[in-house]
Formats: sequence, C-alpha cells, structure tokens
Amino acid sequence: MRMFMLRVVWPLVMPSLVFAHAGENHRREAAAPGLTLDAGISTTYRSGTAIPEDGVWQVPGILMGGDAHGADEAFNLDSANIHLLWVGPQGGYASLDVGSHHDGEVELEEARLGYKVADAWPVVLEGGRMKARFSPENLGHAYARPFSENNLVYDAFYGGHYADDGVRLKTLPLPGLELGIEAWRGDHYPATSGGDGMAQDAYIRWLAGSGVWQLEMGAWVMLADANERPDDRLVGGHAHGASADQNTDLVFSGNQDSAGARFSLARQEPGGWLFALTGEVVTVDVEGELKDTLRQAHLEGDYLGWWVQPELGWQRHALAVRYAQLTLDNHLVGAGGAILADEAGLMSTGTDPDWLGVSYRYQLRDGLGVRAEWTRNRSTGTEEEYIGLGIYWAQRLWSSSGG
Repeated sequence: MRMFMLRVVWPLVMPSLVFAHAGENHRREAAAPGLTLDAGISTTYRSGTAIPEDGVWQVPGILMGGDAHGADEAFNLDSANIHLLWVGPQGGYASLDVGSHHDGEVELEEARLGYKVADAWPVVLEGGRMKARFSPENLGHAYARPFSENNLVYDAFYGGHYADDGVRLKTLPLPGLELGIEAWRGDHYPATSGGDGMAQDAYIRWLAGSGVWQLEMGAWVMLADANERPDDRLVGGHAHGASADQNTDLVFSGNQDSAGARFSLARQEPGGWLFALTGEVVTVDVEGELKDTLRQAHLEGDYLGWWVQPELGWQRHALAVRYAQLTLDNHLVGAGGAILADEAGLMSTGTDPDWLGVSYRYQLRDGLGVRAEWTRNRSTGTEEEYIGLGIYWAQRLWSSSGG
C-alpha cells in the first residue's frame, strides 16, 4: 500500500502544488491585520464510560497511543482552549493555541508562524507546532462540534488528533480549492522522531457553494515511520497507568500508512433550517516488527474505519447522529506472536468496534449552549450505554480592531 500511495496518490498531489482556498484556519489568516484572542470550553457529565477501571482504554485489534484516552464517566473537561492570532500587514502571521482535553493535561497545541509568499500566485508556508490539516476533523474541538467525545476513527488511527512539529506548504489560487503537503518531526502517534522516524502527508480539499447549498470534498495520504514506538499513554510524561495485563515493554518498529476521503453536504434554508451530511472513510496499512524484552514477531495489519454524521438544525436547536466503525485485520508471524498479540491488545473480540451517538444542542445565546447526548459505545468489544449532559462556550474575547 505504501508503494501505491507513493506512485499514485503523491504524484497526483505534487504537480497540483504548482497551482490551490482554505477552510477554518485560513479564514483567520485572511483576516485584517491585528491581534485577536479567542477561547472555548466544553464540559460534560457522563453516566458511564468504556474506559476500564485499571489501565488505559484499548480498542481490540490495533496498537494505540497519543492522546487516545477516551471519555471518562462523571464530570469531564472535554476541551478548553485559548487561541491567540496575530496577522501582519505584509502576509505574515503567527498563532498560539493552548488547550486541555480528556486527559486533563494542559499542552501547547499550536505555535505556528506563516507567510503568504505572493498575492497573485498564493503560496503559503507555515512552520512550528501545528495540527495536521489533512481533514477538518483533525482540527476540531468539543465546544465547536456536535459531540463532546472524540471521533473513534481518529482515536484509533491518529491518537486522537495529529499535532506535531513540522512545516506545511499549501497553495490557494483557485476559488474553493486547497492543496498542501506537510512534513513532521514524528513526535506523535503513529510516528516517532529520529533517524528512522518522521511522518509526511499530502491533502486536497475542495469547497463549493451555490445558493443555500455548501459542498466539501477532500482526500489525503499520510506516511508514518516508527522506530521502537511504545504506547506513550503507558510510559513517559503522559503515563496514565497500566493494568496487570498491559505490557509497558512492547514497542513497534515499522510503517503505519493511511489514506482517507471526506464528503460533506449542507443546505441552509433562509428560515433557519439546516440539513447536513458528513462522512469519511480511512484505510490504514501497518507493517513492521512488534517486540518486547523476550519476544519478537512480524506484524501486518489492514484496517478500515468510517463514520457518517447526519445533522438537522432549526434556529437555536440542533440534532445530530454519528455512527463510526472499525474493521481491523492483523497477521502476526513469529514464535512469540500469540503472546505479543494478547499483550498488545491485538486479539479480536469477534465483532467490529463501533460507536453510535445522538446529540441535541440548544443555543442559549451567541457562543453559549447546552448539550444532551446518548451513546452506545462498543469500542472495547463490550457494550456500554450512557448519557451525557454538558455545556459549551466559545467566544472572541478581544480584537485590536475592535471587532
């Protein structure tokens, strides 16, 4: 699959970089020169959880890591962020984004510098600590989306969301079209940093609108290399504790490559009605060596993840349904394969992990809303049903232009 991505998908994207609109972040960069400060918070009480009492959350059939901690029961801070953006008068800009998610740790999510090379032929260069831009789903926060929980597909395949130190080159000459390539240090799952690590991705996104209709389509490919990658949720500064059957000595060395496609269609009626349908399909190819201090086996994995989300809105009311499913196929070759598969959580439960949720939101006033959710979570092979009640808020706190 890696050769297919390199020989077919990459050549399709690279020539197009000679020519490319942007989504959420670029609209900020296109703002008037000045300084702005934004903030957002989402907190939820849940009656249950899929997280075990001992150890970390594990989806059977895949090696996990990053910020894939799941959503705990009782009161949770889903997301809290402060975003500072400066836009200069001659094409330069800088942004800082500090936030905390389900794991409770405060982190610098973005520290980004950017420069628009030319107006006539828009080419934008960015660098620093950034969230990968291959999909809007990787950029979202709980206070700005229908559901307080993270997307199951992104928890499993990208460690919650992919954020890393790197550089980005994107081009923007055609209305509605954005193409970009990103190169990463590899300090986030599914990659590692160093000589045998790093990650790269290329993406294309097209936005079109006509009257009450809005269409978005996109695709991406990501190549990630890992050298002795542990489950960093169990070790190091992000450790959250391992159960007796979770081996902290397990490491993976090899490739984890993914390709995805996105579709979103929305209709906004003048009377306040909104109809929307969004979905993605992601395929993942894993090949490498899985080992601990005593055993080693060759791992090959073919994974498929998809999710679909219809939404209905009217004035201050919004109703959404999301269904996500993973299909995980692994082959381990080696004398220690069976033991390593069991310790790494690769043993299948016989059913495909999935997640179903229903969300109702009511906007109390601009920027402030309440949310009620019902969730059926079968990500661990055991069905868990629970409800969630929460509140979310997002607001521009200050702008040097007074807006």
